[in-house]
Amino acid sequence: VALPRSAELVVALLAVLKTGAAYVPIDPDYPADRIAAILEDAHPMAVITVESAAVEVPAGTNRLLLDDSATRQALDAKAGDDLRDDERSGPLRAGTPAYAIFTSGSTGRPKGVVIEHRALVNFLTSMQERFGLAAGDRLLAVTTIAFDIAGLELYLPLLNGARVVLAAPDQVRDPLALRSLITAAGVTVMQATPSLWHAVVADARDELTGVRALVGGEALPGELARTLVSRTASVTNLYGPTETTIWSTVDEVHAEAGGVSSIGRPIANTQVYVLDTGLSAVPIGVPGELYIAGDGLARGYLNRPDLTAERFVADPFGAPGSRMYRTGDLVRWNAEGRLEYLSRIDDQVKVRGFRIELGEIESTLAAHPDVARAAVVVREDRPGDKRLVGYAVPAGGAVLDPQDLRAHAAKALPDYMVPAAVMVLDELPLTPNGKLNRRALPAPEFTAGTKGRAPRTAQEKQLCELFAEALGVEQVTIDDNFFELGGHSLLATRLISRIRTVMGLELDIRPLFENPTVAGVVDQLGNVKKARPALRRMDRSKYEERS
Repeated sequence: VALPRSAELVVALLAVLKTGAAYVPIDPDYPADRIAAILEDAHPMAVITVESAAVEVPAGTNRLLLDDSATRQALDAKAGDDLRDDERSGPLRAGTPAYAIFTSGSTGRPKGVVIEHRALVNFLTSMQERFGLAAGDRLLAVTTIAFDIAGLELYLPLLNGARVVLAAPDQVRDPLALRSLITAAGVTVMQATPSLWHAVVADARDELTGVRALVGGEALPGELARTLVSRTASVTNLYGPTETTIWSTVDEVHAEAGGVSSIGRPIANTQVYVLDTGLSAVPIGVPGELYIAGDGLARGYLNRPDLTAERFVADPFGAPGSRMYRTGDLVRWNAEGRLEYLSRIDDQVKVRGFRIELGEIESTLAAHPDVARAAVVVREDRPGDKRLVGYAVPAGGAVLDPQDLRAHAAKALPDYMVPAAVMVLDELPLTPNGKLNRRALPAPEFTAGTKGRAPRTAQEKQLCELFAEALGVEQVTIDDNFFELGGHSLLATRLISRIRTVMGLELDIRPLFENPTVAGVVDQLGNVKKARPALRRMDRSKYEERS
Protein backbone atom coordinates (compact mmCIF):
# COMPACT_ATOMS: atom_id res chain seq x y z
CA VAL A 1 0.00 0.00 0.00
CA ALA A 2 1.74 3.14 -1.25
CA LEU A 3 -0.76 5.97 -0.81
CA PRO A 4 -0.57 9.58 0.37
CA ARG A 5 -2.06 10.38 3.79
CA SER A 6 -5.80 10.40 3.15
CA ALA A 7 -9.03 8.65 4.04
CA GLU A 8 -8.37 6.32 1.10
CA LEU A 9 -5.17 5.17 2.79
CA VAL A 10 -7.03 4.08 5.93
CA VAL A 11 -9.76 2.40 3.87
CA ALA A 12 -7.18 0.53 1.79
CA LEU A 13 -5.37 -0.80 4.87
CA LEU A 14 -8.62 -2.00 6.44
CA ALA A 15 -9.75 -3.55 3.16
CA VAL A 16 -6.55 -5.57 2.82
CA LEU A 17 -6.90 -6.82 6.40
CA LYS A 18 -10.50 -7.91 5.77
CA THR A 19 -9.52 -9.93 2.71
CA GLY A 20 -7.14 -12.02 4.78
CA ALA A 21 -4.13 -10.70 2.89
CA ALA A 22 -1.23 -8.86 4.54
CA TYR A 23 -0.16 -5.37 3.56
CA VAL A 24 3.28 -3.81 3.26
CA PRO A 25 3.03 -0.10 4.16
CA ILE A 26 5.19 2.14 1.95
CA ASP A 27 5.61 5.88 2.30
CA PRO A 28 5.47 7.18 -1.30
CA ASP A 29 7.85 9.99 -0.30
CA TYR A 30 10.66 7.47 0.24
CA PRO A 31 13.45 7.39 -2.40
CA ALA A 32 12.63 5.28 -5.44
CA ASP A 33 15.61 2.96 -4.78
CA ARG A 34 14.38 2.16 -1.26
CA ILE A 35 10.83 1.52 -2.44
CA ALA A 36 12.21 -0.77 -5.16
CA ALA A 37 14.27 -2.71 -2.59
CA ILE A 38 11.21 -3.22 -0.35
CA LEU A 39 9.04 -4.37 -3.25
CA GLU A 40 11.76 -6.73 -4.45
CA ASP A 41 11.94 -8.39 -1.03
CA ALA A 42 8.18 -8.41 -0.40
CA HIS A 43 7.10 -9.84 -3.79
CA PRO A 44 3.58 -8.35 -3.45
CA MET A 45 0.72 -9.64 -5.57
CA ALA A 46 -0.44 -6.05 -6.10
CA VAL A 47 0.53 -2.48 -5.26
CA ILE A 48 -2.31 -0.15 -4.26
CA THR A 49 -1.34 3.39 -5.14
CA VAL A 50 -2.27 6.49 -7.14
CA GLU A 51 -0.78 7.90 -10.32
CA SER A 52 0.60 10.97 -8.54
CA ALA A 53 2.66 8.81 -6.16
CA ALA A 54 4.81 7.72 -9.15
CA VAL A 55 5.65 4.36 -7.57
CA GLU A 56 7.47 2.03 -9.97
CA VAL A 57 6.07 -1.51 -9.75
CA PRO A 58 8.18 -4.64 -10.41
CA ALA A 59 7.50 -6.51 -13.63
CA GLY A 60 4.61 -8.93 -13.29
CA THR A 61 3.10 -7.11 -10.28
CA ASN A 62 -0.40 -5.70 -10.61
CA ARG A 63 -0.67 -1.95 -9.99
CA LEU A 64 -4.07 -0.97 -8.61
CA LEU A 65 -4.57 2.76 -9.19
CA LEU A 66 -7.29 4.17 -6.94
CA ASP A 67 -7.52 7.35 -9.01
CA ASP A 68 -8.15 5.41 -12.22
CA SER A 69 -11.76 5.62 -13.47
CA ALA A 70 -11.89 1.92 -14.31
CA THR A 71 -10.78 1.04 -10.77
CA ARG A 72 -13.42 3.34 -9.30
CA GLN A 73 -16.14 1.75 -11.40
CA ALA A 74 -15.04 -1.76 -10.40
CA LEU A 75 -15.03 -0.80 -6.71
CA ASP A 76 -18.44 0.86 -6.95
CA ALA A 77 -19.86 -2.34 -8.41
CA LYS A 78 -18.80 -4.38 -5.40
CA ALA A 79 -21.19 -5.10 -2.54
CA GLY A 80 -20.67 -3.09 0.63
CA ASP A 81 -20.94 -6.08 2.97
CA ASP A 82 -18.03 -7.65 4.83
CA LEU A 83 -16.36 -10.60 3.16
CA ARG A 84 -17.23 -14.15 4.17
CA ASP A 85 -14.61 -16.84 4.62
CA ASP A 86 -15.71 -18.55 1.42
CA GLU A 87 -15.00 -15.30 -0.47
CA ARG A 88 -11.43 -15.15 0.78
CA SER A 89 -8.52 -17.12 -0.61
CA GLY A 90 -8.28 -18.76 2.83
CA PRO A 91 -9.85 -18.46 6.29
CA LEU A 92 -8.90 -15.46 8.39
CA ARG A 93 -7.34 -16.83 11.59
CA ALA A 94 -5.37 -15.46 14.54
CA GLY A 95 -2.12 -16.64 12.95
CA THR A 96 -2.82 -14.98 9.59
CA PRO A 97 -0.24 -12.27 8.80
CA ALA A 98 -1.67 -8.76 9.09
CA TYR A 99 1.24 -6.73 7.77
CA ALA A 100 4.96 -6.87 7.00
CA ILE A 101 6.70 -3.63 7.89
CA PHE A 102 10.25 -2.92 6.76
CA THR A 103 12.81 -1.50 9.18
CA SER A 104 16.43 -0.50 8.82
CA GLY A 105 18.79 -3.44 8.33
CA SER A 106 22.44 -3.69 9.39
CA THR A 107 23.43 -5.43 6.13
CA GLY A 108 22.46 -2.45 4.00
CA ARG A 109 18.97 -3.59 3.06
CA PRO A 110 15.73 -3.06 5.02
CA LYS A 111 14.22 -6.16 6.60
CA GLY A 112 10.51 -7.04 6.76
CA VAL A 113 8.91 -7.89 10.11
CA VAL A 114 5.78 -10.07 9.74
CA ILE A 115 3.06 -9.31 12.33
CA GLU A 116 0.09 -11.65 12.73
CA HIS A 117 -3.52 -10.73 13.53
CA ARG A 118 -3.28 -12.21 17.04
CA ALA A 119 -0.40 -9.90 17.92
CA LEU A 120 -2.13 -6.78 16.54
CA VAL A 121 -5.44 -7.60 18.23
CA ASN A 122 -3.70 -8.32 21.54
CA PHE A 123 -1.92 -4.96 21.35
CA LEU A 124 -5.03 -2.95 20.44
CA THR A 125 -7.11 -4.70 23.13
CA SER A 126 -4.50 -3.91 25.76
CA MET A 127 -4.26 -0.27 24.65
CA GLN A 128 -8.03 0.13 24.86
CA GLU A 129 -8.05 -1.35 28.37
CA ARG A 130 -5.56 1.32 29.36
CA PHE A 131 -6.81 4.40 27.50
CA GLY A 132 -10.54 3.69 27.22
CA LEU A 133 -11.24 5.62 24.02
CA ALA A 134 -14.90 6.50 23.49
CA ALA A 135 -17.15 8.22 20.94
CA GLY A 136 -16.12 11.69 22.08
CA ASP A 137 -12.40 11.11 21.56
CA ARG A 138 -10.40 12.36 18.59
CA LEU A 139 -6.91 10.94 18.09
CA LEU A 140 -4.51 12.99 15.99
CA ALA A 141 -2.53 10.72 13.61
CA VAL A 142 0.86 12.24 12.78
CA THR A 143 3.02 9.20 11.97
CA THR A 144 3.98 7.88 8.54
CA ILE A 145 2.53 4.42 7.85
CA ALA A 146 6.08 3.17 7.30
CA PHE A 147 6.56 3.49 11.10
CA ASP A 148 4.66 0.73 12.93
CA ILE A 149 3.30 3.02 15.68
CA ALA A 150 0.88 4.37 13.06
CA GLY A 151 -1.11 1.19 13.77
CA LEU A 152 -2.22 2.60 17.13
CA GLU A 153 -3.20 5.94 15.60
CA LEU A 154 -5.32 4.48 12.80
CA TYR A 155 -6.91 1.40 14.35
CA LEU A 156 -7.43 2.06 18.06
CA PRO A 157 -9.93 4.93 17.60
CA LEU A 158 -11.89 3.21 14.81
CA LEU A 159 -12.28 -0.03 16.77
CA ASN A 160 -13.78 1.83 19.71
CA GLY A 161 -16.12 4.41 18.21
CA ALA A 162 -13.67 7.33 18.36
CA ARG A 163 -12.43 9.42 15.44
CA VAL A 164 -9.10 9.66 13.64
CA VAL A 165 -7.83 13.10 12.64
CA LEU A 166 -5.24 12.68 9.86
CA ALA A 167 -2.57 15.39 9.91
CA ALA A 168 -1.09 16.27 6.52
CA PRO A 169 2.71 15.97 6.16
CA ASP A 170 3.09 19.75 6.02
CA GLN A 171 1.15 20.09 9.27
CA VAL A 172 3.34 17.48 10.99
CA ARG A 173 6.45 19.47 10.04
CA ASP A 174 4.95 22.72 11.37
CA PRO A 175 4.37 22.91 15.15
CA LEU A 176 2.10 25.96 14.87
CA ALA A 177 -0.06 24.26 12.23
CA LEU A 178 -0.18 21.13 14.36
CA ARG A 179 -1.28 23.04 17.46
CA SER A 180 -3.91 24.86 15.40
CA LEU A 181 -5.21 21.50 14.14
CA ILE A 182 -5.32 20.16 17.70
CA THR A 183 -7.52 23.07 18.72
CA ALA A 184 -9.71 23.21 15.62
CA ALA A 185 -10.39 19.45 15.57
CA GLY A 186 -10.91 19.09 19.32
CA VAL A 187 -8.11 16.52 19.60
CA THR A 188 -8.11 14.59 22.89
CA VAL A 189 -5.28 12.10 22.27
CA MET A 190 -2.00 12.46 20.40
CA GLN A 191 0.90 10.04 20.02
CA ALA A 192 4.33 11.29 18.95
CA THR A 193 8.05 10.80 19.46
CA PRO A 194 9.89 12.94 22.02
CA SER A 195 11.49 14.86 19.15
CA LEU A 196 8.12 15.92 17.77
CA TRP A 197 6.72 16.64 21.23
CA HIS A 198 9.70 18.95 21.85
CA ALA A 199 8.70 21.02 18.84
CA VAL A 200 4.98 21.02 19.67
CA VAL A 201 5.34 22.19 23.28
CA ALA A 202 8.09 24.75 22.58
CA ASP A 203 5.72 27.72 22.11
CA ALA A 204 2.48 26.12 23.28
CA ARG A 205 0.06 28.03 25.48
CA ASP A 206 -3.08 26.18 26.50
CA GLU A 207 -3.71 24.25 23.26
CA LEU A 208 -2.66 20.96 24.86
CA THR A 209 -4.61 21.29 28.11
CA GLY A 210 -7.18 18.61 27.28
CA VAL A 211 -4.85 16.31 25.32
CA ARG A 212 -3.64 12.95 26.59
CA ALA A 213 -0.02 12.72 25.43
CA LEU A 214 1.39 9.36 24.33
CA VAL A 215 5.18 9.35 23.95
CA GLY A 216 7.41 6.68 22.44
CA GLY A 217 9.97 5.77 19.81
CA GLU A 218 13.01 7.00 21.73
CA ALA A 219 14.08 7.71 25.32
CA LEU A 220 11.92 10.34 27.04
CA PRO A 221 14.12 13.10 28.54
CA GLY A 222 13.20 14.12 32.08
CA GLU A 223 12.85 17.80 31.22
CA LEU A 224 10.42 17.08 28.37
CA ALA A 225 8.48 14.67 30.60
CA ARG A 226 7.97 17.38 33.22
CA THR A 227 6.98 19.95 30.59
CA LEU A 228 4.38 17.62 29.09
CA VAL A 229 2.96 16.77 32.51
CA SER A 230 2.46 20.48 33.21
CA ARG A 231 0.77 21.26 29.87
CA THR A 232 -1.30 18.18 28.98
CA ALA A 233 -4.08 16.16 30.58
CA SER A 234 -1.81 13.13 31.12
CA VAL A 235 1.44 11.64 29.82
CA THR A 236 2.11 7.98 29.04
CA ASN A 237 5.54 6.68 28.05
CA LEU A 238 5.51 3.66 25.73
CA TYR A 239 8.26 1.30 24.64
CA GLY A 240 8.51 -1.55 22.18
CA PRO A 241 10.38 -2.80 19.12
CA THR A 242 8.62 -3.51 15.83
CA GLU A 243 9.27 -7.23 16.36
CA THR A 244 6.93 -7.34 19.38
CA THR A 245 4.09 -5.30 17.80
CA ILE A 246 4.27 -1.54 18.33
CA TRP A 247 4.43 -1.12 22.16
CA SER A 248 5.24 -3.78 24.74
CA THR A 249 5.58 -1.80 27.98
CA VAL A 250 3.84 1.28 29.31
CA ASP A 251 4.28 3.72 32.18
CA GLU A 252 2.35 6.71 33.48
CA VAL A 253 4.60 9.77 33.73
CA HIS A 254 4.40 12.09 36.72
CA ALA A 255 5.81 15.51 37.55
CA GLU A 256 8.75 14.04 39.47
CA ALA A 257 10.12 12.27 36.36
CA GLY A 258 13.89 11.96 36.65
CA GLY A 259 16.75 11.66 34.21
CA VAL A 260 16.39 7.91 33.54
CA SER A 261 13.57 6.99 31.19
CA SER A 262 11.16 4.58 32.91
CA ILE A 263 9.40 2.33 30.40
CA GLY A 264 7.19 0.75 33.04
CA ARG A 265 5.62 -2.68 32.98
CA PRO A 266 4.50 -5.05 30.20
CA ILE A 267 1.10 -4.82 28.50
CA ALA A 268 -1.39 -7.69 28.55
CA ASN A 269 -0.18 -11.18 27.65
CA THR A 270 3.42 -10.01 27.49
CA GLN A 271 6.40 -11.20 29.52
CA VAL A 272 9.65 -9.27 29.90
CA TYR A 273 13.00 -10.59 31.18
CA VAL A 274 16.21 -8.76 32.06
CA LEU A 275 19.00 -11.29 31.47
CA ASP A 276 22.77 -11.55 31.46
CA THR A 277 24.82 -13.13 28.67
CA GLY A 278 24.06 -16.59 30.07
CA LEU A 279 20.29 -15.94 29.91
CA SER A 280 20.03 -15.79 33.71
CA ALA A 281 17.88 -13.14 35.37
CA VAL A 282 19.84 -10.26 36.90
CA PRO A 283 19.04 -8.70 40.30
CA ILE A 284 17.13 -5.44 40.75
CA GLY A 285 19.25 -2.46 39.76
CA VAL A 286 21.71 -4.49 37.68
CA PRO A 287 21.75 -3.76 33.91
CA GLY A 288 20.93 -6.58 31.51
CA GLU A 289 19.55 -7.17 28.03
CA LEU A 290 15.78 -6.98 27.66
CA TYR A 291 14.01 -10.02 26.21
CA ILE A 292 10.28 -9.96 25.37
CA ALA A 293 7.90 -12.93 25.09
CA GLY A 294 4.15 -13.39 24.73
CA ASP A 295 1.33 -12.87 22.26
CA GLY A 296 2.90 -9.78 20.69
CA LEU A 297 5.83 -11.56 19.08
CA ALA A 298 6.17 -11.29 15.32
CA ARG A 299 6.20 -14.40 13.17
CA GLY A 300 9.74 -13.42 12.17
CA TYR A 301 11.57 -11.67 9.35
CA LEU A 302 10.21 -12.05 5.84
CA ASN A 303 12.31 -14.54 3.86
CA ARG A 304 15.09 -14.32 6.48
CA PRO A 305 15.06 -17.57 8.48
CA ASP A 306 18.68 -17.06 9.58
CA LEU A 307 18.00 -13.65 11.10
CA THR A 308 14.72 -14.90 12.60
CA ALA A 309 16.56 -17.73 14.38
CA GLU A 310 19.19 -15.28 15.63
CA ARG A 311 16.79 -12.75 17.16
CA PHE A 312 13.82 -14.95 18.15
CA VAL A 313 15.22 -17.53 20.54
CA ALA A 314 13.75 -20.24 22.77
CA ASP A 315 12.12 -18.93 25.93
CA PRO A 316 13.57 -20.94 28.86
CA PHE A 317 10.96 -19.48 31.21
CA GLY A 318 7.91 -20.25 29.09
CA ALA A 319 6.03 -23.26 27.83
CA PRO A 320 7.85 -25.75 25.59
CA GLY A 321 8.18 -24.32 22.09
CA SER A 322 7.64 -20.70 23.15
CA ARG A 323 9.98 -17.96 21.94
CA MET A 324 11.33 -14.64 23.16
CA TYR A 325 12.82 -11.71 21.26
CA ARG A 326 16.29 -10.30 21.92
CA THR A 327 15.78 -6.53 21.85
CA GLY A 328 19.42 -5.43 22.09
CA ASP A 329 18.33 -2.84 24.68
CA LEU A 330 20.12 -2.48 27.98
CA VAL A 331 17.66 -2.01 30.85
CA ARG A 332 17.30 -2.61 34.58
CA TRP A 333 14.53 -3.18 37.10
CA ASN A 334 14.08 -0.43 39.67
CA ALA A 335 12.90 -0.92 43.25
CA GLU A 336 9.30 -0.17 42.23
CA GLY A 337 9.20 -3.06 39.75
CA ARG A 338 9.44 -0.85 36.68
CA LEU A 339 11.87 -1.15 33.79
CA GLU A 340 14.35 1.66 33.16
CA TYR A 341 15.86 2.09 29.69
CA LEU A 342 19.62 2.68 29.69
CA SER A 343 21.09 2.30 26.18
CA ARG A 344 21.60 0.07 23.16
CA ILE A 345 23.99 -2.88 23.20
CA ASP A 346 24.69 -2.77 19.45
CA ASP A 347 24.96 -0.09 16.75
CA GLN A 348 21.22 0.40 16.32
CA VAL A 349 20.15 3.96 17.18
CA LYS A 350 17.03 6.07 17.39
CA VAL A 351 17.04 9.50 15.73
CA ARG A 352 13.88 11.61 15.96
CA GLY A 353 12.00 8.41 16.80
CA PHE A 354 13.15 6.43 13.76
CA ARG A 355 14.96 3.14 14.30
CA ILE A 356 18.20 3.16 12.32
CA GLU A 357 20.90 0.56 11.80
CA LEU A 358 24.14 2.49 11.30
CA GLY A 359 25.39 -0.42 9.21
CA GLU A 360 22.78 0.26 6.55
CA ILE A 361 23.99 3.83 6.09
CA GLU A 362 27.61 2.70 6.16
CA SER A 363 26.89 0.12 3.45
CA THR A 364 25.21 2.75 1.30
CA LEU A 365 28.16 5.15 1.57
CA ALA A 366 30.64 2.32 0.97
CA ALA A 367 28.76 1.38 -2.22
CA HIS A 368 29.96 4.62 -3.83
CA PRO A 369 32.67 3.63 -6.33
CA ASP A 370 35.19 6.13 -4.92
CA VAL A 371 34.77 5.13 -1.25
CA ALA A 372 37.08 2.53 0.31
CA ARG A 373 35.67 2.53 3.85
CA ALA A 374 32.84 4.30 5.63
CA ALA A 375 31.55 4.79 9.16
CA VAL A 376 28.52 6.55 10.61
CA VAL A 377 27.80 7.75 14.14
CA VAL A 378 25.14 9.76 15.93
CA ARG A 379 26.52 12.90 17.51
CA GLU A 380 24.79 15.11 20.04
CA ASP A 381 27.20 18.04 20.22
CA ARG A 382 24.34 20.27 21.39
CA PRO A 383 21.81 18.96 23.95
CA GLY A 384 18.71 17.58 22.21
CA ASP A 385 20.19 17.91 18.71
CA LYS A 386 21.09 14.43 17.46
CA ARG A 387 22.65 14.32 14.01
CA LEU A 388 23.94 11.50 11.86
CA VAL A 389 27.51 12.10 10.70
CA GLY A 390 29.23 10.01 8.05
CA TYR A 391 32.97 9.45 7.55
CA ALA A 392 34.47 8.23 4.29
CA VAL A 393 37.96 7.14 3.23
CA PRO A 394 38.62 7.60 -0.52
CA ALA A 395 39.58 4.65 -2.68
CA GLY A 396 42.94 4.92 -4.46
CA GLY A 397 43.60 8.50 -5.49
CA ALA A 398 39.94 9.50 -5.64
CA VAL A 399 38.84 12.93 -4.48
CA LEU A 400 35.58 12.84 -2.54
CA ASP A 401 33.03 15.63 -2.36
CA PRO A 402 31.00 15.44 0.89
CA GLN A 403 27.88 16.87 -0.75
CA ASP A 404 28.10 14.32 -3.56
CA LEU A 405 28.23 11.57 -0.93
CA ARG A 406 25.14 12.98 0.81
CA ALA A 407 23.34 13.07 -2.55
CA HIS A 408 24.42 9.46 -3.18
CA ALA A 409 22.94 8.43 0.17
CA ALA A 410 19.72 10.37 -0.47
CA LYS A 411 19.04 8.27 -3.58
CA ALA A 412 18.76 5.09 -1.52
CA LEU A 413 17.79 6.18 2.01
CA PRO A 414 14.84 8.08 3.48
CA ASP A 415 15.69 11.62 4.54
CA TYR A 416 15.93 10.75 8.24
CA MET A 417 18.81 8.34 7.43
CA VAL A 418 20.84 10.75 5.28
CA PRO A 419 23.86 12.04 7.26
CA ALA A 420 23.70 15.72 8.14
CA ALA A 421 27.38 15.86 7.22
CA VAL A 422 29.99 13.60 5.66
CA MET A 423 33.65 14.06 6.54
CA VAL A 424 36.44 12.77 4.30
CA LEU A 425 39.30 11.19 6.26
CA ASP A 426 42.62 9.68 5.20
CA GLU A 427 41.86 6.71 7.44
CA LEU A 428 39.37 5.67 10.10
CA PRO A 429 40.67 5.66 13.70
CA LEU A 430 41.13 2.21 15.23
CA THR A 431 41.34 0.83 18.75
CA PRO A 432 44.47 -1.09 19.84
CA ASN A 433 42.75 -4.35 18.86
CA GLY A 434 42.06 -3.10 15.36
CA LYS A 435 38.37 -2.23 15.65
CA LEU A 436 36.79 1.03 14.59
CA ASN A 437 37.19 3.61 17.36
CA ARG A 438 33.93 5.54 17.02
CA ARG A 439 34.79 7.80 19.95
CA ALA A 440 37.87 9.06 18.13
CA LEU A 441 35.98 10.17 15.04
CA PRO A 442 36.23 13.97 14.76
CA ALA A 443 33.30 16.33 15.22
CA PRO A 444 32.07 17.84 11.95
CA GLU A 445 32.58 21.51 11.29
CA PHE A 446 29.47 23.15 9.87
CA THR A 447 30.75 26.39 8.40
CA ALA A 448 29.24 28.88 5.98
CA GLY A 449 30.47 28.97 2.42
CA THR A 450 33.02 31.60 1.39
CA LYS A 451 31.25 32.40 -1.86
CA GLY A 452 27.86 33.30 -0.42
CA ARG A 453 26.57 36.84 -0.33
CA ALA A 454 26.49 38.81 2.89
CA PRO A 455 23.12 40.14 4.10
CA ARG A 456 22.09 43.33 2.31
CA THR A 457 19.21 44.46 4.49
CA ALA A 458 18.32 44.47 8.18
CA GLN A 459 15.73 41.76 7.48
CA GLU A 460 18.31 39.50 5.78
CA LYS A 461 20.74 40.13 8.65
CA GLN A 462 18.13 39.06 11.19
CA LEU A 463 17.29 35.94 9.20
CA CYS A 464 21.00 35.04 8.89
CA GLU A 465 21.31 35.32 12.67
CA LEU A 466 18.28 33.06 13.19
CA PHE A 467 19.64 30.50 10.68
CA ALA A 468 23.00 30.48 12.49
CA GLU A 469 21.31 30.15 15.89
CA ALA A 470 19.24 27.15 14.77
CA LEU A 471 22.24 25.44 13.14
CA GLY A 472 24.70 26.16 15.96
CA VAL A 473 27.20 27.90 13.68
CA GLU A 474 28.83 31.32 13.96
CA GLN A 475 27.35 32.84 10.82
CA VAL A 476 25.68 32.07 7.49
CA THR A 477 25.39 33.93 4.22
CA ILE A 478 22.11 34.47 2.41
CA ASP A 479 23.08 31.72 -0.07
CA ASP A 480 24.07 28.97 2.38
CA ASN A 481 21.90 25.86 2.21
CA PHE A 482 20.24 25.13 5.58
CA PHE A 483 20.41 21.36 5.12
CA GLU A 484 23.99 21.31 3.84
CA LEU A 485 25.02 23.04 7.07
CA GLY A 486 23.59 20.20 9.14
CA GLY A 487 19.93 21.15 9.24
CA HIS A 488 17.18 18.55 9.38
CA SER A 489 13.38 18.53 9.62
CA LEU A 490 13.28 19.07 13.39
CA LEU A 491 15.70 22.00 13.24
CA ALA A 492 13.60 23.41 10.39
CA THR A 493 10.52 23.46 12.61
CA ARG A 494 12.50 25.21 15.34
CA LEU A 495 13.78 27.79 12.87
CA ILE A 496 10.30 28.58 11.55
CA SER A 497 9.04 28.88 15.13
CA ARG A 498 11.84 31.34 15.95
CA ILE A 499 11.12 33.41 12.83
CA ARG A 500 7.48 33.66 13.85
CA THR A 501 8.36 34.61 17.42
CA VAL A 502 11.19 37.07 16.74
CA MET A 503 10.02 38.62 13.47
CA GLY A 504 6.27 38.20 13.89
CA LEU A 505 5.86 36.60 10.45
CA GLU A 506 3.40 33.84 9.53
CA LEU A 507 5.91 31.85 7.47
CA ASP A 508 4.98 28.40 6.16
CA ILE A 509 7.57 25.64 6.49
CA ARG A 510 7.26 24.25 2.95
CA PRO A 511 9.25 27.06 1.21
CA LEU A 512 12.19 26.33 3.51
CA PHE A 513 12.34 22.75 2.19
CA GLU A 514 11.95 23.94 -1.41
CA ASN A 515 14.57 26.74 -1.22
CA PRO A 516 16.50 26.35 2.06
CA THR A 517 18.47 29.62 2.06
CA VAL A 518 17.95 33.04 3.57
CA ALA A 519 17.58 34.42 0.05
CA GLY A 520 14.91 31.81 -0.64
CA VAL A 521 13.00 32.72 2.52
CA VAL A 522 13.18 36.43 1.66
CA ASP A 523 11.61 35.69 -1.73
CA GLN A 524 8.59 34.27 0.12
CA LEU A 525 8.15 37.18 2.51
CA GLY A 526 6.18 39.30 0.05
CA ASN A 527 3.23 36.91 0.46
CA VAL A 528 3.63 36.48 4.21
CA LYS A 529 1.21 37.87 6.76
CA LYS A 530 1.86 38.91 10.33
CA ALA A 531 1.77 36.00 12.75
CA ARG A 532 -1.67 35.15 14.12
CA PRO A 533 -2.31 34.94 17.82
CA ALA A 534 -2.38 31.35 19.10
CA LEU A 535 -5.72 29.59 18.96
CA ARG A 536 -7.27 28.76 22.32
CA ARG A 537 -9.28 25.71 23.19
CA MET A 538 -12.98 26.51 23.68
CA ASP A 539 -15.84 24.68 25.33
CA ARG A 540 -17.36 22.63 22.49
CA SER A 541 -20.43 21.57 24.47
CA LYS A 542 -22.31 24.81 23.83
CA TYR A 543 -22.05 24.24 20.07
CA GLU A 544 -23.12 20.58 20.00
CA GLU A 545 -26.54 19.65 18.70
CA ARG A 546 -29.25 19.19 21.26
CA SER A 547 -32.42 17.13 20.93
